[in-house]
Amino acid sequence: MNKFKTLALVLFSSTALLVTSCSKDNDNAPEPVKPVTLTVNTVADLDGTGRDVYYSLSKNAEVTGTDITSNKWDIKFTATSIFVNGGTSGTGTTQAQVVNNTFADLATAPTDGYKTDATGANAITGWYTYTAETAPQHAILPVPGKIIVIKTTDGKYAKLEMKSYYKGNPDTTTPTFADLATRPTSRFYTFRFAYQADGSTTLK
Repeated sequence: MNKFKTLALVLFSSTALLVTSCSKDNDNAPEPVKPVTLTVNTVADLDGTGRDVYYSLSKNAEVTGTDITSNKWDIKFTATSIFVNGGTSGTGTTQAQVVNNTFADLATAPTDGYKTDATGANAITGWYTYTAETAPQHAILPVPGKIIVIKTTDGKYAKLEMKSYYKGNPDTTTPTFADLATRPTSRFYTFRFAYQADGSTTLK
């Protein structure tokens, strides 16, 4: 009888020790990886006729008033020029570069190659082509496969694709667009962007 009691006590002690060990292992288990926070937005017909437009990517909103002299904006539209809030264009440290890729395929922001604005040398260039005498004449057309990657003042990354320079994002192959008399008004910016709020370089 004593042998059975001893055996039962040993088994109970071993089980308790195993449970305690597993509990400690669970306490030391790494925290589960949180999902990446990626926001994709489309901005349609941002009106820049006769004025500069300052925009915050984190808030997905236009910045106005005295805030345009602060770090609260990321990019500025002036006709065909796109400026960043840094260097000669602002008080922030925003940087950018234009890469050859598609919006869908660009999964990771580059770790280097960024520039800020300098006199006569913007960080963002080459996003459009001017058709001159080629049909449709005297048009500003975004270049396919040119994606703007932005590193904001607070260290967040975003990718941005310009879609249109004209009101209503018109079909630029139509006779209506080709005719300067019926072409929609310019300086209406349509673009889409993905903003990575967690500070990682993941853009997909």
